[in-house]
Amino acid sequence: MSRAGSSTSWCRRAALRGAFPIIGTGFLAGCGFRPLYGAVETESGAVEPGVVAELAAVRVGHIGERFGQLLRRDLQRRLEGSAPGTPLRYDLSVAVSFAAEVLGYRRDGSVSRVRYTTSGTWTLLSRDATPQVIARSPLPYRTIDSFNVPDLQFFSADTSREAMERRIVESVGEEIVREVAIALRSYLADGRGSGPSAS
Repeated sequence: MSRAGSSTSWCRRAALRGAFPIIGTGFLAGCGFRPLYGAVETESGAVEPGVVAELAAVRVGHIGERFGQLLRRDLQRRLEGSAPGTPLRYDLSVAVSFAAEVLGYRRDGSVSRVRYTTSGTWTLLSRDATPQVIARSPLPYRTIDSFNVPDLQFFSADTSREAMERRIVESVGEEIVREVAIALRSYLADGRGSGPSAS
């Protein structure tokens, strides 16, 4: 077996055994792993500082309804809040859809539990005079959550629904930022990032 093949085989065995947390991240680069938010080497050989500054340069567009406001605020915190004051270079457009389904009924026919299925997609555009699509979500991100509707306890039902919304916002926001970071890392690696800024 060749040395390269042996190294790859060792990396796979170590990953399967969960040894990476023990041996440290220094060995990960030898296995082909790169930190998502770490430095990026472009095709020309230049080293970009990473995607954090690029994420901070993303402006989140308007998202309708109350849930959209919560999601936009969460995305702004995750993106623009990573390096406040960074000039804007990208626009992020997010679309979210819901489907509600009743899971449980009481004997009197009133609803006792509701499930929400949420799907989210995004498109990242440059902030040029003629905006160009940089990347978009490969597939809609889908998450499922539910909440209880206590009998004749309306405040408790609202609190339960709001807690579910917060969980969905966190899940959708985290996934969108992860996918955008991956897209921007590829964009930087191609040598197209950190262009002229727009306000």
